[in-house]
Amino acid sequence: MSGRYGNGSDPLAAISTSPAVLATLRRRMTAIELAADTLQVHLASERAQGFVEMLEELKVLKPADIESLYLIMDDAAQARVTALLL
Repeated sequence: MSGRYGNGSDPLAAISTSPAVLATLRRRMTAIELAADTLQVHLASERAQGFVEMLEELKVLKPADIESLYLIMDDAAQARVTALLL
């Protein structure tokens, strides 16, 4: 995964949290981005949203960061579905 966002466009770069949490978020993003069909996109997106929900419940991140994560994951899912349908 290193180098995937090497051009400075890492959507998670502004999120300040532990390396372990960031690694899990990146794995969730990768699962969405590599989904082979729309069902896999949906399932990967649900897992990502659930992880963000857990971070929210445990108050691991600031509310603004949580909102950003929801938007980032949703954007990734929408982009993948669009790519699959083209």
